[in-house]
Amino acid sequence: MKAIFLILLVCILFFNPLNSNAQKEIIDDFSKKEMPGWVWGGLGMKYSHEQDNRENGYCEIFTTNTIKGSNYLGTVAKYSPILFTAGNYIVFMIKGVSNDALLRIQILYDVDNNNKYNEDEDIMLTTKPISLNFNGWKEIKIKLDEENFSLISKYNDDFSVTDEECLALQFAFESGKDYKESKFESGLALISEVVNKDYLSDYKTERESDSNTNTKSYFNSKNYPNPFNPTTTISYTLDEQSYVTVTVYDRLGREVKTIVNESQSQGTHTVEFNASNLPSGIYFYRIKAGDKIEVRKMIYTK
Repeated sequence: MKAIFLILLVCILFFNPLNSNAQKEIIDDFSKKEMPGWVWGGLGMKYSHEQDNRENGYCEIFTTNTIKGSNYLGTVAKYSPILFTAGNYIVFMIKGVSNDALLRIQILYDVDNNNKYNEDEDIMLTTKPISLNFNGWKEIKIKLDEENFSLISKYNDDFSVTDEECLALQFAFESGKDYKESKFESGLALISEVVNKDYLSDYKTERESDSNTNTKSYFNSKNYPNPFNPTTTISYTLDEQSYVTVTVYDRLGREVKTIVNESQSQGTHTVEFNASNLPSGIYFYRIKAGDKIEVRKMIYTK
């Protein structure tokens, strides 16, 4: 009876009419009991039913041993290329533990493109601890912004990393200092991204303004389309005949390809950049003519 009650509760919460008008991007509804893309460490994780049940599927998260206070328990993570948009909401259902346990939501970005998170090279966005000291299921809704997420990186990075697809969405669990010794049992359900329409237009305007004013323009350069997949055309204007180099770099400043290296006449020029053999992410193109240099950002999304 208890299991049936929990399933019904999840169904009611999932289909709450208050959320019916929200535009959602479903990340996982746990309708496949093999849980594709999920990995876990330190914790156990399994699908909630013996048979698929799209309407009320969820995953169970647990430990097989007894947990004491002030311990790191482990993580569960959905490894999938997801493009989260700054200003939107990450929304999910979490099962409380009625004990002093904590959860952090973390977004991992694979900057060095080796398909794993490395704190020396990569970027993490992480929330402050969220208390799980409640009974039953609860919806958590967190805006993806600098107030709710801290950026962890050894480089001079900023929130523009959200222009890239992430490596994984991770849930990190720990017991608080007042945790009453017991086994840990929780659950996750219906993870989604909900569009924040009020914030999105302001954010885009602000970001476009920043990108247009951060660097003095010598060449009136731009690339179109941007974001692009897999090709984009870079255009620039020379006020006199010059020897020109146009070089593409990745986010860490490593040279990817020189696409122009020749003398060119006064006027407007274009060159195509093809990224089909490269991973998605942020790239920069650098135009140099004489003593003038201009750098612009472009975004490759597969």
